[in-house]
Amino acid sequence: MNVGAIVVTHNSRRHVGACVRSLLEAGAEVVVVDNASSDSTVAAIAERFPQARLLANRENHGFAVAVNQALAVVDAAVVLLVNPDCIVPPETVRALAAHLAAHPEVGAVGPRLVGPNGRMAISAHPFESPLAVLASRFGGSVVPVSLRRLLSGRRRRATYDACCGGTRPLAVDWLSGACLALRGPLFRRLGGLDAGYFMYYEDEELCLQVWHAGGRVEYLPAVAAVHVGGASSGDPAAVWPHLYRSLLRFQARHYPRAFPLVRAAIFVRAVLGIAIGAGRDAVAALRGKPARRALAWVRVARLTLLEEPATTSVEAL
Repeated sequence: MNVGAIVVTHNSRRHVGACVRSLLEAGAEVVVVDNASSDSTVAAIAERFPQARLLANRENHGFAVAVNQALAVVDAAVVLLVNPDCIVPPETVRALAAHLAAHPEVGAVGPRLVGPNGRMAISAHPFESPLAVLASRFGGSVVPVSLRRLLSGRRRRATYDACCGGTRPLAVDWLSGACLALRGPLFRRLGGLDAGYFMYYEDEELCLQVWHAGGRVEYLPAVAAVHVGGASSGDPAAVWPHLYRSLLRFQARHYPRAFPLVRAAIFVRAVLGIAIGAGRDAVAALRGKPARRALAWVRVARLTLLEEPATTSVEAL
């Protein structure tokens, strides 16, 4: 099956070269969409990889919009979404495409993700319920991992175990969009990514829609990709509002009855974050480091209190 790879960049010059090179070595058609980078990413791609198709946007309209922009010019049987800080070896690209070819019931498949040091990343997940949101936002830093695993559901433990040491394909709720292969006709039939998500949660929403369309989402731990992580983000005051806006949108769309509780909990967490962040910012400032955590939480609190998620509720989970 022919493969079209979509890479969306934003100030990713440090990493994107290795990403594009590995995809071209796999024989994939590569489309790079740059979202208004200011670090010469566009010039670097144009100079080093003339065989890749480059679409340069003057404004950053978000990850989902950029993917859909590329999808409009990709006609491959397999569409591979790859973050610019992710290196997908040719054998992994071929294995993902072969898995889709051999299993027509599978609509999306992703590999094991590891860091540059070889450390495994959890990239397969169950859908995030309101209870999971509360546990992760309030208990993530105080409840030991072993206890969180014990209290988690069977499906969450199965996906965690598969990420840690599994070797056989496993059906999962959703996979990280850092490296995700989709059946091209299905992806196009779904209309690409949900452009209501600027960034974050668009991969979870996509996998949910794959399941709704009758396709399976499978994790393929026998092959791997190397994911650095966070290459296009960093400033919490800029990134966290996008994260929480997307979180609230997903919860409002799929858990409308529980949404008021989730919204209230996120607001409380943000208020606590302002107080805690102010202290951490003071320490960071003394060390000469950027101090933006309190501001990030102020912005999260404001959007949680004042913004209404732009979505039609669909209680589907």
